[in-house]
Amino acid sequence: MVKRAGNLFATAYLLLIFGVYPFYMKEGYVEIGEAKFKFFIYASLAALVILGLIGAICLGQALFRRIRNKEAYLIDWKAVSAIDLLVMLYATELFVSYAFSDFREEALWGTEGWYMGLVLLLTLCGLYFLISRLWEGERLVWYVGLAASAIVFLLGVVDRFSLYLISLEIRDPAFISTLGNINWFCGYLTIWAPVGICLFLFQKKRRKLYGAYAVIAFMAGFCQGGSSIFLFWGALFFVLLWIAIKKKEWTTDYFLLLTLWSLSAQLVRLIRLIVPEGYNYDKNNLCSYLTDSNTTLFIGAAALCAYFLLQLKWKGYRNKKQQENAHKIMLLLLLGGIICYLTVIGINTWKGIPGLEGRNSLTFDREWGNGRGAAIYSGLQIYSQMPIFQKLFGAGPDCFSVYAYSLPEVAGELRDYFGANRLTNTHNELLTALINTGAAGTCLFISIFILFIKKCMKQGAQNPERYALAVCTICYFAHNMVSFAQVLNLPFLFLFLGMGERRRKGS
Repeated sequence: MVKRAGNLFATAYLLLIFGVYPFYMKEGYVEIGEAKFKFFIYASLAALVILGLIGAICLGQALFRRIRNKEAYLIDWKAVSAIDLLVMLYATELFVSYAFSDFREEALWGTEGWYMGLVLLLTLCGLYFLISRLWEGERLVWYVGLAASAIVFLLGVVDRFSLYLISLEIRDPAFISTLGNINWFCGYLTIWAPVGICLFLFQKKRRKLYGAYAVIAFMAGFCQGGSSIFLFWGALFFVLLWIAIKKKEWTTDYFLLLTLWSLSAQLVRLIRLIVPEGYNYDKNNLCSYLTDSNTTLFIGAAALCAYFLLQLKWKGYRNKKQQENAHKIMLLLLLGGIICYLTVIGINTWKGIPGLEGRNSLTFDREWGNGRGAAIYSGLQIYSQMPIFQKLFGAGPDCFSVYAYSLPEVAGELRDYFGANRLTNTHNELLTALINTGAAGTCLFISIFILFIKKCMKQGAQNPERYALAVCTICYFAHNMVSFAQVLNLPFLFLFLGMGERRRKGS
């Protein structure tokens, strides 16, 4: 009875966060970061209290049974996974980072407008344990999350073409759908879009529905206007191909998915032709180029041809060795591409390459990535100046901004470059984490999700839905190489972690 109540409350909480939270606003886009945070933290703290009481009762019952049966150990260590231990260590490290911070007031709740401080991070750790123990895997939660994200993406598309279905206090092309600015929108998209896209590729049921979801998500990606989305797409299609080559039908459907991606770009192009004055964002970016050219048309045609040819002639890999060779080729191509890019950007930055001088994307200076170069450079400069203890445990959760502006030399450079705008992170999640929670916190944080990805990839052979959790986690970190954690992506990542660990246990 108690466990049923725990599952009921856990399901209700997940439905609230997945289905209602993305749409919550207060006075339109006015202080949307604070509004979103308050909604999430109040709902989550209430859930922690209720689920914590239920969890305590369940734990008490388990202890009583072990005492009554005179078992040697009061704790069933077999039920404690490596991820559980890493999350406990991470939570401990967060508290140590906070306790020794010179900015505890800032570290407790986090920087104003972002609120990625101790309270939120410990709440996420607590939610992981309670969801992983009490939730029993109702599929309704996933359906509601996918439906809500599809509506959010659709609103993003129509917003970009000046069709506003929701009345808001403030309208600004840099703000999209119900999520805030483009970075926040992309952060949410990189978490949820892979779930529906993976279900299209690896599920046989509801293929048309998941296909429609994929098209809407791809269109939203093309419409948002930021170039960081291409890191997400690169990671998404690379990892999906890595998985897809294990089965013939997955490999053929991979090219069908690539066709849908190309079709989405052309649909955005068609809308731009129908309502040319409706598009309300800067057209000088890669998204705009791909939706206003024949490039994606040719990619889609080639992918569609590959889809039909593979269906007709390819019989799949004959043995595991061929799959391993295909994976090796993919890794070599990936490493070769990264090395070539770094070599070109290095030489062009150092000496200049004729025809490439001044190219923002191929010159690593403060202008690189729309100012991300300046943010990353400042982050490296800050971390190099930290004392050893702070290098290990950080300046405190979400204390990047207050710590950076407390250093006169760094603060002067930041004001010279960013002016009145206050830099709150390095636009690289792991570098920001190094400054906020130190090497210890960063290593624990990344270790949690590396282990989670490995487990999901291993279990995907028996349950292909597990691949979706691995893919969305990889996409999150790939995108955040040039972005940041915020209240519309990191909470979902921890909830997915808890949900994934519960399903792993088969309960």
